[in-house]
Amino acid sequence: MSPGAQFTSTGTEAAPKHLSVPIKMLSPVSAYDVVEGCCVWCWRDNESTAEGWIVIDSPVPTPAGGGLFLHANATLEEVRDVARSMSSKLAVSSQPQVVGAKGGIRLPPGDPRAPLVLERFIRDNAGVLSACWGTGGDLNTDHAVIDEHARAYCSPGTSTALDALYRALGYTGQHFEDIPALLEGSIDISNGWTLSDYCVGHVMAVTLKELLTRADPNMMGRARLVLQGFGCVGATFALAAQQLDIGRVVAISSQYGYFVDGDGIDCVAVERERRAAAVNKASPGLDPRSLEAGLTPAELSSARYTPRRANSSDEEHLADFLAAAEGEAFIPCAGRYVLTPKAIASLINHTFAKVPVSSRFIVAGANNVFHPAETEENTLSTLDSASVRMLPEWVSNSGTSNLFMRACSGLALKGHGASSLEACANDTKSFINAVFSKVAVSSTNVDLWDACHDLVVTRRAAGAVNRLGVKSMSHLTLTTPDVARAAETIESVYNAKFNEDKTLYQLPGVDDPTLSIVKASDETDPGDIGLSVCFSVYNLARARAVLEAEGVPFRELVSRDGSSELVLRPEETGYPISLSQAPARDSLNNNFSSSGKALKSVAGSAHQLDHYAAIMPDATKMKSFHEHMMGFTHLRTFTVSAGSGTDGQDDGLMHVMALPFDAKRVLILTEGLTQDAVFTKLMEKHGSAYVHHIALEVEDVDALFAEVRERGWRTTADAPSTDLATGLWQFFLKEEEAGCILELIGRGVKDEVVAGADAEAVNDAAGAGGYAGGQGGFRTDNIVELARSLNS
Repeated sequence: MSPGAQFTSTGTEAAPKHLSVPIKMLSPVSAYDVVEGCCVWCWRDNESTAEGWIVIDSPVPTPAGGGLFLHANATLEEVRDVARSMSSKLAVSSQPQVVGAKGGIRLPPGDPRAPLVLERFIRDNAGVLSACWGTGGDLNTDHAVIDEHARAYCSPGTSTALDALYRALGYTGQHFEDIPALLEGSIDISNGWTLSDYCVGHVMAVTLKELLTRADPNMMGRARLVLQGFGCVGATFALAAQQLDIGRVVAISSQYGYFVDGDGIDCVAVERERRAAAVNKASPGLDPRSLEAGLTPAELSSARYTPRRANSSDEEHLADFLAAAEGEAFIPCAGRYVLTPKAIASLINHTFAKVPVSSRFIVAGANNVFHPAETEENTLSTLDSASVRMLPEWVSNSGTSNLFMRACSGLALKGHGASSLEACANDTKSFINAVFSKVAVSSTNVDLWDACHDLVVTRRAAGAVNRLGVKSMSHLTLTTPDVARAAETIESVYNAKFNEDKTLYQLPGVDDPTLSIVKASDETDPGDIGLSVCFSVYNLARARAVLEAEGVPFRELVSRDGSSELVLRPEETGYPISLSQAPARDSLNNNFSSSGKALKSVAGSAHQLDHYAAIMPDATKMKSFHEHMMGFTHLRTFTVSAGSGTDGQDDGLMHVMALPFDAKRVLILTEGLTQDAVFTKLMEKHGSAYVHHIALEVEDVDALFAEVRERGWRTTADAPSTDLATGLWQFFLKEEEAGCILELIGRGVKDEVVAGADAEAVNDAAGAGGYAGGQGGFRTDNIVELARSLNS
């Protein structure tokens, strides 16, 4: 059957004129064509002139996700184009193995027949939805309405139009019927928007913040934002940009005109007025969804508002708007293919004309904004010629798809809206961080987009990572024979805060884990002494199911309050690890007090937990577990010589891993490569794989070292030592001081330290922040020296 041929869904009963009685689907997936590597279902309505298409970006039907839109000029080419973009967008999510899909119906949205046409489209294509296509609302369609039709026409037991994805992703959550409540739920900061609506604008704002932070951090809080469109996407972006203190909205366009105010537009007030007008029907003659419905009569009659020029095309209207607006960031939120050569010329010659070249950004909320008549490379080259930075729109507007993939896989829970929103933002930030680990901020857009496309291929091939749904390192438990000394050290040297009865400590950095100190009895196994690490997960039930399916042994501890913790064996993970349910919202930790015992040199100058290191028998196996099951990112692997190797051969292996959704902290997985290697002996001495040390970053290592020694704490060396590869200046407290090794590090070194050394190398490393922007190379000398000293 050709793409343009009439489509009839076989096995579906004829429908009454107004579809008053639901007609259940009786057949599996209908016949399809393969067009340019995509599955294509073509449809033609029998009761109107409407046509429609479903495209899955795969040559065979496979689980896929993407919305269903409706507009007057829809084409198969557009549907296929967006389906392919959806594949890229889903690679940003927690489920990169899911391919993209899209549905499109050609019919004017104002046609009174549109609701019934939409229903018939879903009825006739119910087999595709039941088997493989997870879909929802898009342009001129509503998610709740689509769900209603899916329940009526898809296979028995269908709860939403996303059921095919739930089943494919092995959903383990609360109940299927909780998913709509999850998506339609709200959170405190969303100003009445549902979570699924607010997520797209929030992640767009996070994307802009990531770009600003890298390219022009001084612009944070001052950026002028120019919005094309003020529907759900534009309005939620404006709200999120305000909450993230990115800058102010100075111009907004709609299909009827545009409003420009260099002092800033109160977008919250505009949205409030628009909603009130819709309820009270107070704006007769105005589209209730338009920008104009939220403007006051005085604003509409002021010089700040310009009506659309009569008979102007969409391209001309956008060019007029960009000629009238000036700002650092253009945010296209309405319509595909809007960045035509004429619109880009107006953007460069007017909107960005007086903006410094380091501060020009495009963050797209709409899909497929580049005009198809121009190649992607030509459009990007034009933007490069004017120093305009832009990530692909399938990165910047990935928020909603991130949420849907988490909901469908059980990585988002009803009632955990704030946590789910943060997770969706972290999905996109993680992708952006990975891209900028490959290319410099100063790279061209062509190189930047190539890196994005390459990462999509890599992620698609690797499939889902972080299968356990790890959110963060949430808690450390320190088991030690001397609780009093450990507590004194943690309070005084690590500047930890504590709760009222000192059963819980809070390490000083933002997002640092809490810590508890437990007494080791005479019967405590030596392998249980030291540190264990608890990671919070987005859905403990799913993590349990994954561990069971993969045959990873664990034991479950249930506390007095009924909460559970899954304790994994060090032989399986590389060191003591447990998993707990992440809370619905993060605590503000207001119940912790500062210690008067903190050393003067550390009080107020302790930054954050920087890294931790573990020694284990098979570091490469544990690297794979951390990558695929826990979402760690591999940064670097190297070998070292600690002296036991024949003819100076290396006898130690180290993998440096970035923690999930964390651009600051790393884990070093360490293995002795010979029986005589010092790392092997240390592990044998401890009795099992274990956490060797944790490291806290402080402001002044020299002052702290002097005060530590003066106050009687023992160190592994008589002076701090420098790391010429990273610029880290560091020393270690002996294990007896806390029950585990504690490291103190600083970024950068004093001039006298590098006298006679390669000062330029040190300065270069220090300027990179030690780990190349938070995570990067890791020096081996001090680790080897420390290990040797402990084994002596």
